Amino acid sequence: MVISRRQLLQLPIIGGLLGNNFEAYAATTLKNGIDISWLPLFEDAGGRYYTATGKPIEAFALMKANGVSVVRIRVFVNPSYRNGRLSDALNLAQRAKNAGIDVCLDLHFLDDWADPGKQYIPASWSNTDIQLLATQLNTYVSNTLSEFKSRNLPLAYVQLGNEITNGMLWPLGRISSNDQYQWKNLAILYNSAVSALRSTLPSAKNLLHLDAGGDAKRIRWWLMQASQYKIRDFDMVGLSYYPQWHGPLKGLQETLEMVAWEFNKPVVIAETAYPWTTTRFGGDVLDPYTSTISGYPATPSGQSAYLKKLNSIVKSLYGGNGVGVWWWEGLAGRVSANGKVVWDSGMTNSTLVNDVDKALAALAAMKG
Repeated sequence: MVISRRQLLQLPIIGGLLGNNFEAYAATTLKNGIDISWLPLFEDAGGRYYTATGKPIEAFALMKANGVSVVRIRVFVNPSYRNGRLSDALNLAQRAKNAGIDVCLDLHFLDDWADPGKQYIPASWSNTDIQLLATQLNTYVSNTLSEFKSRNLPLAYVQLGNEITNGMLWPLGRISSNDQYQWKNLAILYNSAVSALRSTLPSAKNLLHLDAGGDAKRIRWWLMQASQYKIRDFDMVGLSYYPQWHGPLKGLQETLEMVAWEFNKPVVIAETAYPWTTTRFGGDVLDPYTSTISGYPATPSGQSAYLKKLNSIVKSLYGGNGVGVWWWEGLAGRVSANGKVVWDSGMTNSTLVNDVDKALAALAAMKG
């Protein structure tokens, strides 16, 4: 039987048995962040940002003024269009360095989007030989990280795969059960990537990114299986949490507490977003109704309250293990010209700027 931190805290403290260890829930300074991978496309389409009072402001200056301390940037292996390009990631990392903002590099290990339902092997890599695939992965990670190292662009965090709850590099690295063959394969691949990270950028923190941020049972199972098969060399856990797919806040809190207490790992909400309006802009990724939680309406103030609640949950985690809250594509608004929309990410209803790219109240809540 595994006893959760929440259950332990409900037990009586007898004769100082628990000592002071359970007083270690002091508020921590959060390192909150925003995924900015679409920023080059937004800017190239003519997009501009504005402060809450309507003054034009450059993107990194806007983030810095609102306490953003981390930017997350995705990279695809060989993208066929302008999304996830390494060249854009390098430019964004340079701007982040100039602004004094940390970078999390999100390596998808796919030519396009990698997520729990899509983790296929890049077209130019082996899909039959696990050892060859591990070698190709190691080389790719080393070469990619070396591009940042050679330009003196620091990376505070590196994600070796994106939302890999179901494994990565399918079919060889797919996870669907307790099957030892699956887990041994995943261990070969993941540990090969870790080896490249440790040898190339030893100071960067290895962030293990899983989805299902509201499912403590599934995350516990995954981490226990990973430990059994020696997938252990990661510095922190990142969880995706969107109410639309991952349920109520109670589940998120239980999951974060479990990771922080039972595994004693630093944990970050690596992806989240929440609507500020019920308006449908067309092609919306988040449904403005099913993605909301009672007490947090789809309004600017409701969105801000949601982020403040996440801040408070993360701050209270055991041992100061709460790292921060990272908003997915918080600046990926829409761009209009001559009365027509010329660029739209599909996230306009849940960005930290409104539909005319003016800072919303939630952006200020990034100060944590």
